Amino acid sequence: MPFVRLVATILTLSSACVFAQERQAVKLGFSSPLSGPQAAAGKDALNGAQMAIERLNQQNLQLDGKAIRFELLVRDDKASAQEGAAIARELVGAGVRAVLGPFNSGVALSAARIYNEAGVVSLTVASNPKVTQAALTQVFRIAASDADMGGKMGLYAAHQLKLKRMAVIDDGSLYARGLIDEFERVAKINGIQLVYKEAISDKTEEFGVALNAIAGAKADAIFFGGYVPQAGALLRQMQQRGMSMLLLGGDALCSLTMSAQAGSALGERTYCVQGGVWLTRVSDGAVFASAYQGKYGSMPDVYAPTFYDGVLLLWQAMKSANSLDPRVFAPVLARMR
Repeated sequence: MPFVRLVATILTLSSACVFAQERQAVKLGFSSPLSGPQAAAGKDALNGAQMAIERLNQQNLQLDGKAIRFELLVRDDKASAQEGAAIARELVGAGVRAVLGPFNSGVALSAARIYNEAGVVSLTVASNPKVTQAALTQVFRIAASDADMGGKMGLYAAHQLKLKRMAVIDDGSLYARGLIDEFERVAKINGIQLVYKEAISDKTEEFGVALNAIAGAKADAIFFGGYVPQAGALLRQMQQRGMSMLLLGGDALCSLTMSAQAGSALGERTYCVQGGVWLTRVSDGAVFASAYQGKYGSMPDVYAPTFYDGVLLLWQAMKSANSLDPRVFAPVLARMR
């Protein structure tokens, strides 16, 4: 009798192995910064995407009568437009059906046409409005654009914060350009005077000259177009100079890493704007946050939920279209709300 049970176990294991081998691998790509100053944002996004893929692969998915599983090809684009374009060509050559990312506007603009011409769907959080041009039918934004966020912050600055004189610091990125253009336009319409503007590079670490000029211009607040590492340095240097003015920025500054970067300088004087609703106000947001913390040992940051949802949106579009062909499921994705 023990021998019979052993044989039955072996047969069961063999059947499971055969089933696993029969599942068709559906390749998805991921492109975001996983090294360098913006690595924390990229890794958070990757965690969200991987959680969604793990969830789907546990469901023994079927499409058009075939068992499938998702496979994520992860690439570090280093927030570099050149690297992002090279990765786009590599992922297209690898046969991916869709790509989660890129994260940065400059990277997305360099890669979007490559994905579009290859018929590969790209789901990006890059906020520059030019990323999702009408001609790029395979490129989708799954986060708010600068046209929304910059304008909303301009209105908030004028009507809620009652600011009258603003300074602007621009890190030169395409992300900052879209955000600042819209902020300045709406702020001026609503009575805010732009008294100083400084263009820096994304490598700038010292803000002393700019801060002295801003103090001299008697600005009420600074609008910073850029990412967390420099925003944190800017806040610390403002604190060192005893400058109590407000710091405003885009969604990049909503990151939990701002508190780690800025320390006590963060205080209650930093404002950021983000599309959508807070995770805690979404019906299953607390469940997602708890699962994320249990898996990674920290709370999800700005874009983990977005990339998680992006993967699930892709599957819903594929399922509704009953196809793994991006040119077939992309129009379905475009109609989803």
